[in-house]
Amino acid sequence: MVDDVREVVVRVQRGLRLLATVIMAPLCLGILLAVVDAARAGDPGVPLGRSGWTGYVVGGWLVSGLLLVAMAGSLLVLWRTEVRVGPWTVTRRTVFTRRETGLQDLRRVVLRGPTTVSPTGPRPAAVLLVDKDGRTAAALRPSETGFPESLAVVRGWVERRPDLVRDEDTAALLRAVGPRTPA
Repeated sequence: MVDDVREVVVRVQRGLRLLATVIMAPLCLGILLAVVDAARAGDPGVPLGRSGWTGYVVGGWLVSGLLLVAMAGSLLVLWRTEVRVGPWTVTRRTVFTRRETGLQDLRRVVLRGPTTVSPTGPRPAAVLLVDKDGRTAAALRPSETGFPESLAVVRGWVERRPDLVRDEDTAALLRAVGPRTPA
């Protein structure tokens, strides 16, 4: 029964987050050290092997600044985004926002994207939880941690509220999920 399950956390796999950090953090640090070198020398062109504000130096700093913002933002998103699927709510947390949707406020559970068959069975691109306003409350993906467990919770929701599933593909996927064991 839905009341017997505990919350499941779904997020990008830790290995992928660590790999991204190992790749991007040194690059961010290198750009920041270049800023320090330029400030110490009093010349913005020093890290680029030039002197003064030439077109080359301006372009280099623009590219470096964009890369720094993009990499730092990507790392924030990777580490601070998660979906919590509980017995009565789904909560999506991103970098600076948190949105909670109650089971009573969900309108639909839908399988999105092509389903591929893997050695462990069918795998959808995503399972979307759609709220009463038609917005995606959360997207659950097979590549994320906690995906099978979260589908088991969603299956419990559908047992309680069969109106959430309106198509056979989604119903078949949820039937293939084993029941969630109590907490």
